[in-house]
Amino acid sequence: MKPDKLTIHDLFQRERRYVVPLYQRAYVWTRQLQWEPLWEDIERQAEACFNAPNHTPTRSHFLGAIVLNVSRIVGSGVARSEVIDGQQRLTTLQLFIAALRDYAVSIDSAYAARLRRLTVNEDEKPSSEGAFKVWPTNADRAVFRQVVGAGSIEEVERAYGPKDVQPRMKQAYGYFLDQVRAFAENQGAVSARDDRVFALLQALRTALQVVVIELEDGDDPQVIFETLNARGQPLLPSDLIRNYLFMRANYDGELDVDELYDSYWRPFDDRRTEVAVGGEDRFWHIEERQGRLTRPRIDLFLFHYLVMQTESDFTIGSLFREFRDWRDRTPDSIETLLADLRRYSEVFSGLIAPTGTDRPAVLARRLQAMDTSTVYPFLMYVLAQPTERLSATDRDRLLVNLESWLVRRFVCQLTNKNYNRFFVSLLTKVKRASAGDNLADVVRDELARAHDVTTAWPTDWAFRSAWLTKPVYSKSRPDRAAMLLRAIEAKLRTRRNEAVTLPPTLSVEHLMPQRGSRSDYPLATDELAIGDETPDQCRERLLHTVGNLTLLTCELNASASNGPFPAKVEKIVADSDLRLNAWLRTDPPGAWLDDAIVARGERLFAQAIEIWPRSPNDTGIVEDGDVEAAPSTATINSGWQFTDRVVLATKRKSLLEAMSIELGTPLIADTVGKHRSADGSQRVAVAISKRYDGRADYPYWYGYHPDWQEYLVAAINGHLLLGMVDRDEGYALPFSVLTPLLPLLNTTTRPDTGRLHWHMHVVEQTDGLALLLHKSGKKFSITPYIIQPSKNRSSKTRP
Repeated sequence: MKPDKLTIHDLFQRERRYVVPLYQRAYVWTRQLQWEPLWEDIERQAEACFNAPNHTPTRSHFLGAIVLNVSRIVGSGVARSEVIDGQQRLTTLQLFIAALRDYAVSIDSAYAARLRRLTVNEDEKPSSEGAFKVWPTNADRAVFRQVVGAGSIEEVERAYGPKDVQPRMKQAYGYFLDQVRAFAENQGAVSARDDRVFALLQALRTALQVVVIELEDGDDPQVIFETLNARGQPLLPSDLIRNYLFMRANYDGELDVDELYDSYWRPFDDRRTEVAVGGEDRFWHIEERQGRLTRPRIDLFLFHYLVMQTESDFTIGSLFREFRDWRDRTPDSIETLLADLRRYSEVFSGLIAPTGTDRPAVLARRLQAMDTSTVYPFLMYVLAQPTERLSATDRDRLLVNLESWLVRRFVCQLTNKNYNRFFVSLLTKVKRASAGDNLADVVRDELARAHDVTTAWPTDWAFRSAWLTKPVYSKSRPDRAAMLLRAIEAKLRTRRNEAVTLPPTLSVEHLMPQRGSRSDYPLATDELAIGDETPDQCRERLLHTVGNLTLLTCELNASASNGPFPAKVEKIVADSDLRLNAWLRTDPPGAWLDDAIVARGERLFAQAIEIWPRSPNDTGIVEDGDVEAAPSTATINSGWQFTDRVVLATKRKSLLEAMSIELGTPLIADTVGKHRSADGSQRVAVAISKRYDGRADYPYWYGYHPDWQEYLVAAINGHLLLGMVDRDEGYALPFSVLTPLLPLLNTTTRPDTGRLHWHMHVVEQTDGLALLLHKSGKKFSITPYIIQPSKNRSSKTRP
C-alpha cells in the first residue's frame, strides 16, 4: 500500500476518475450525521482562510482516509481508480463542490472555472461517464449525473419536482448550496461574496486534507475493505455480502459484472414504495421490526434465506460471516446464487409486504400481527415450490394448518421461545420428504405429532377454554387482538354482503368499557372467577377476552362512550357497517355484563374453530369405554368392582330420554356416550358414575376426556350429562358453563394408554350436589342443571 496526503483540491484537480464498484452500497450519508459535521469543518477552515492575512490558515484539518485500488489507464481515457473505502466521503465532497461551483456561476464569480475543473475531467467528452471525477455505484449513477450535471438548483428541482421523498444526493446538493449561499452572503451582505467563495476554494486548496492509500499488486481489496468497513457509516451485512459476491465476480474473467448487477441485484437498489416509511422509499432498505430487533428488509431477507439454505439456527449479527462460510462451501456459480437470491426475494417480499387476498397473503398479514418471523425460512421454501410438487390446493391446506397451529398457541398463551428450532426442524423434514410424499400431509403430521408445551398444537377444548377465559388484548400490542377480530369479520361476510375492503387502521374497542362505572356495569358473582380471583380481578380478565372486543374505525372508537351500554350501542349501530357489529342492530341487549361477554365469546368461537381448525389426525383420542369412571389396569388388578353394564345402559337410556324432552328433539347415538340431534346442532355427552361408599369426600367420580370436549364444541348447544347409579336425576352442564371450569380440575395421563382425562369429583352439600374445583378449593353447584327422568320431572327452565 502507498499512502499519500493530499488536499481535496489536489485530489480532484488531476485528471482522474474515482469509480465506485457496483458491489459497493448506495449513497447513505444524511444531514444530521454527516453533512452538517462536514460543513462545520469546511466552514471553520474557510473562515480561517478569509480572516488570515495571506488567506492561508495556520492549521489544516484531516477529513479521513480514502482507499483506492491500483489505478489503470484504458485506451485514451483518463486514469481510473476503484474506490475500496471512502466512497461516501468522495461522493459528498463532489456534491459540495458542485453546489459551490453552481453558486459561483450564479454570481458570475471569477473562481467558477477553477471550481468547474474540480468536478469535470476536461479531456473527456462532456456529459460522458468519463467526464465525472467521481462515478458512483450503479444504483446512484442516474441521480448523480442529474444533480452534478444540472448546473443549477432550478434544473435539479425541475428534474425531481415536489416529491415527498427526494433522492439523498439531491438533498445533499440542496443543503450545501444553502450553506454556501449563507456563508458567501454573510448575513445578507453581498459585497464580499466573491472573496468568500475564494475562501471556500482556498480551504479546499490548503486546509482540508485526506490520506489517500493506493493498493499495489498483491494487496487483497476484500480483506482491506472488511478491515475498514467500520469507518464512517457502518456497513450493513447486506453491504458486505454484495461486496463479497461482486468482488469475486469481478475477478472472474468470464463474467460481465454489470450484466449480473442489472439482471439480479438492481431490483434491490431500485425498487421504490409509493409511500415513504420513516423517510425511506427504497423498498429493501425500509426497516422492519422482528422481535426485539429492527433491521432493513434486505438484511432480514438474506438472514432468512441463509437459514433456509443451511437449516441452522444462528443470530443475524453473524450474518456476513455465516454467509461467506456457507458460500465458500457451495459449488454453485455466482450467477446461479444471484439468480436464486432474486427468485426467493420475490417470495420474501410477499411475506413482509403482502398484497392481494390469496391464502399466502392472508397468512402473511396475520404473521405480522403475531410478530412471528422465525417461520419465514420455512415459508420461503414452501411457497417457492413448483405446483407439480405442491399444488395450490395443498399449499393452502398446509398454510391453514400452520396458521391454526400458530393462532391456537397464541390464544392459549403458550411460549414461542423455541419456534426458531421448531421451524428449522420442520423445514428439514419437508426438504427431506420423498418425491411421493404430500408436503401438506407431512407438515400436518409434524404439527399434530408434537405434545411438548413448546410445540403442541392445542386441541379444540384447550382452544375454546383459552378463547373464553384468557385476555388476548394487550395495550402494547392491540394489533394481535385486531388480527383475530379481522379474521372473524372476513369469515362472517357472505356473498349477500357488499364487497368491502377493511381499512388498515381499524382499532379494537371494548364493548364493556375499561373505565365503565359500576352502576352501568355491575360486577357479576364469583361463578365466572378462576381460582382465587376476586370479582374485580375476574372483571379485569374478562374485559380483555375476545367476547368483549370488537372493531371500529379510530374516529368511531374515540367517540364511543364509556357510559351506559345502550348509548354505546346507539353510536356503533349508527356508524359501523362491520358484520362483527351487525348483531347490535337486530336484538341489542339492554345491559352488558360478565356472563354476556362469555356468551358472545362462544358465538365468536363457532367462527374461530372454522377459521383455525385442528388436524383430524389427532393422537390420543379416547374411546367411550374410558369415560364412565373406567379405572386403570393397576386399579383393576387390585380388585376393583365394576357396575353391571345393564344397569349402566338402563340409567343412560333414562337420562337421554329426559334430555330429549328437555331439548325438544330426539337424540341419535353416535357412540355409547355421544348423542346428537338430527342436524347436529344439539349434542350431549353422557357419563354415569356409581357411588363410591369409601370416599365420603367425593362419592361420585367421572373421567372427562378431550375427545368429548371436541365433540361438544361442534354443537350450537352442547351439554355434559352426568348420571348417578343410585339417583334418579341427572345433571346437564351446558358447554359454556363447563369449559371455564376445566382449568380448575386435576388431570391424569394414564401410563398404560397415554390418554389424558380430567377428574370430575361430585360432592354432596346441604343444598344439593356440587363439582369439586380442586385447584381453587371451591365448589361449583350443579343443582341448577338438574334433569328429572321420572313422571314428576321438573318443568323449570334451567339457566
